[in-house]
Amino acid sequence: MAYRRFTASLAALLLLVAAAAAQTKDDVSGKYEGVAKSAALGEIPLTVEIKNDNGKLTGKLDTPQGTINITDGSYKDGKVALKFDAGGNEGTVNAQMKDGKIVGEWTLAGQTGTLELKKAGETMAGPPPTAPKTSTSSASDPISGEWAANADVQGMSIPFTLKLKLDGDKVTGESTSEQGTAPISKGSFSADKLSILVDTPNGALKLDATLKEGKLVGDLDFASQFQGKWEAKKK
Repeated sequence: MAYRRFTASLAALLLLVAAAAAQTKDDVSGKYEGVAKSAALGEIPLTVEIKNDNGKLTGKLDTPQGTINITDGSYKDGKVALKFDAGGNEGTVNAQMKDGKIVGEWTLAGQTGTLELKKAGETMAGPPPTAPKTSTSSASDPISGEWAANADVQGMSIPFTLKLKLDGDKVTGESTSEQGTAPISKGSFSADKLSILVDTPNGALKLDATLKEGKLVGDLDFASQFQGKWEAKKK
């Protein structure tokens, strides 16, 4: 789900947004909302703040995974060029105004993608994540239902949603995040212990947790490459 290359790619997508943002009328300064896209990551909502100082661009973008700063940027003749640092990897962005929209392309660590955004208030960005709501689960089946979850991998916070169904001690369902939906290929729940395996395009994600006071808390392992912590509450 979350490993270094993924985070770098995501960061790139986000930054290209900033790049694009740098392209409105005479003064590109302002706040923008839009979507970054790639075949591997799908659609990612972004909020970008841009400042234009005589053609030199600075700013930041806010993403579901955090804030990223633009390290270098320029705006000239309706074209935007940006450089940014994504987890130690330098990425580049090229964007321009097209049909009243900011459109662009990005490259980072061998990956590429596109972006599209508009001035804040003109609609385009996806809806913000819904705040988790607590609900009382039945004593006989405390697992089935929808869970608002959050993973912490190498200091990066990643929100996602689990839809679980308990049948005896077998657990089925799916995991959904900004990057898409993946099925649970194997799962079990016994003695307040949950263990599930999620099949993602980039490898298997193993989630283990203990149910305590209506909350799931435990460890995760992604393809034996990265480990972290996660927790969830019922919506």
